[in-house]
Amino acid sequence: MKHIDSVVVIMNEDEFREREEEFSHHKEFLHSLGSVRYCKAEIFQDCILGTLRVPQKKEERKPQLAFGFYMTKKKLVFLEDSGDLLRWIEKLEERFHNLQSPDQFLLQVMEQMIEKDVLYLSHMGEELENMEDLLTDRIPENFFASITRHRQKLSELNAYYEQLTAIGDLIESHEGMELVTNIDSWERYTRRTERLHNHVHLLRENVLQLRELYQSEQDTQQNKIMCMLTIVTTLFLPLTLLTGWYGMNFVYMPELQWKYGYLAVISITILIVVLEVIYLKKRKFLWQQL
Repeated sequence: MKHIDSVVVIMNEDEFREREEEFSHHKEFLHSLGSVRYCKAEIFQDCILGTLRVPQKKEERKPQLAFGFYMTKKKLVFLEDSGDLLRWIEKLEERFHNLQSPDQFLLQVMEQMIEKDVLYLSHMGEELENMEDLLTDRIPENFFASITRHRQKLSELNAYYEQLTAIGDLIESHEGMELVTNIDSWERYTRRTERLHNHVHLLRENVLQLRELYQSEQDTQQNKIMCMLTIVTTLFLPLTLLTGWYGMNFVYMPELQWKYGYLAVISITILIVVLEVIYLKKRKFLWQQL
């Protein structure tokens, strides 16, 4: 168990169970900690409890910050077993000075959870713009895997900001409770998470448009390949007929005994190809595929 200051305590689950009788809603709290998969909060007459989970926002795979909180009028208890929350708070220790109430400390923790998210989302937006610029020239390697990774991350962030907004709205709606000392700060926090949620929504639309553009480019390339194969087939179809015709080797085919028969067939073949190319160029079928 670690005392951050006079109103904040960090403990693990075993330590909490040893003192569970001090908390009137310990059963509900322990039940919510069964699997910390999302952010949520519940408000009772004498306490606010819930869970917080910060999604991974960088490329390197680090453990996600996930913990529970139990806040009364005089005390804020954080519950986690990994020690990540303690290290995170100690790293940002100067941000938590001069906080006079448990709800101010909880609010500061939740604000730090989204502190640099605007820059992170802006960087992601720039990546999507660069991907779109590349797509206009050619289809990059692993493009579909990259766009899928962005879509999954944005879906996770969309749920994350929606959950944080719901927590802010829930606390705002209990303005008369003695547990909350500064409703205005919570209102500002809720508006901030709503803006982040809207930003994610726009990025998800960009990803959808980029995916449609990618599919369109794929279809265009496939159509070009099919048209080219059709042109090649058209060019050689008369030649195939010609070779099949003279490949029958009937006894009374006069051209087989003709002195200039071989040269005549070569000339006819070249003439057919030239006429076909002239026709395709005149119709602009050939230039469209080159």
